[in-house]
Amino acid sequence: MYNSNKIFIIGHSGAGKGVLAQALAKKLDWQFINADVMGCAGHIGRRLSDVIGNEGEKGMHECLADILSHQTTMNNIVVTTDESIIGSERARELLKTEFTVHLKVSIAVQVERLTGYRPLLPVNDITAFFDQLHNERDSLYESVASFSLSSDDGKIEQHTNMVIKALTKKI
Repeated sequence: MYNSNKIFIIGHSGAGKGVLAQALAKKLDWQFINADVMGCAGHIGRRLSDVIGNEGEKGMHECLADILSHQTTMNNIVVTTDESIIGSERARELLKTEFTVHLKVSIAVQVERLTGYRPLLPVNDITAFFDQLHNERDSLYESVASFSLSSDDGKIEQHTNMVIKALTKKI
């Protein structure tokens, strides 16, 4: 049984986590929370440069887990998480106790969405880079997910209804 007044959206960059979370929040009349790395400063008083510069990746994962821990105390929220939230064992354990949606995206769609939306860091082969991230993270996302769906078709309204239906079945 899951708490019926919280939804956490996890997945890779470009999956559409924010778009789905906003649609869910609007339909449910809940608060939308965008909890990504940039949220560290606003939620727990640390700048990104403080986290990455002084503590590296481990510090960033702890920051994200701290944010997530706080959010689990809230009600009537839909939270989109940073894609690297899954890197923390503490965060994974928290996500397992909540209604967590893994929003999947194929690498081809991910590349298409991200190259048109925001500048990407120069890498020799962006497809190989995303493939590596999928290999590292997909099984971790699945291990904590209460429900999974693919965002490749872009049908936000249909996805929103599917998540709400899955949430009501899990209560």
